[in-house]
Amino acid sequence: MLHYGKYQHVRNASWQCLIDCRVTELPLKPVQIAAQYQLQCVYDDIEQAGKVTNDGIILLSKSQSAQRQRFTVMHELGHYLLGHVGGDPRFRDSSRTEEEQEADRFAVGCLMPACVLWALHATTAKEIAVLCNVSMQAAEIRARRMQILTARNKFLTHPLERQVFEQFQQFINSQ
Repeated sequence: MLHYGKYQHVRNASWQCLIDCRVTELPLKPVQIAAQYQLQCVYDDIEQAGKVTNDGIILLSKSQSAQRQRFTVMHELGHYLLGHVGGDPRFRDSSRTEEEQEADRFAVGCLMPACVLWALHATTAKEIAVLCNVSMQAAEIRARRMQILTARNKFLTHPLERQVFEQFQQFINSQ
């Protein structure tokens, strides 16, 4: 688990990504977002998908579900934006390091922004999975976190979160 300072940094980075890319609706389009950062997504029959090469290519496996590919793009973008990319990615430690947790947290924050889910009253894993086009596994994890966040009732307290909320306002009102 990330200590709170790292959590805040990654959370803020996900909000900033949504702001910078002018994302206004769910489900977001990960490949288009990656392209805004000059990263290209390449689909192949590779078994070991989910890498960002030094030349700005995110490798994806055609054998993965669309939801898994979407998460992988945002996870790898998280590595890139959080400064984790460097050296030969073939030698990257694949264990659940802190960097992996940070990239996962970034992907969750972008794909399933809490303030938007809160505004839409999307509380169940099924609702989140459908709304955000993510796997049930990812949606279940987010649903559990949403329960904690909702109990704390601390939404829209950070300026970046308020900006994300405003960007999504038209989408929220249309649902």
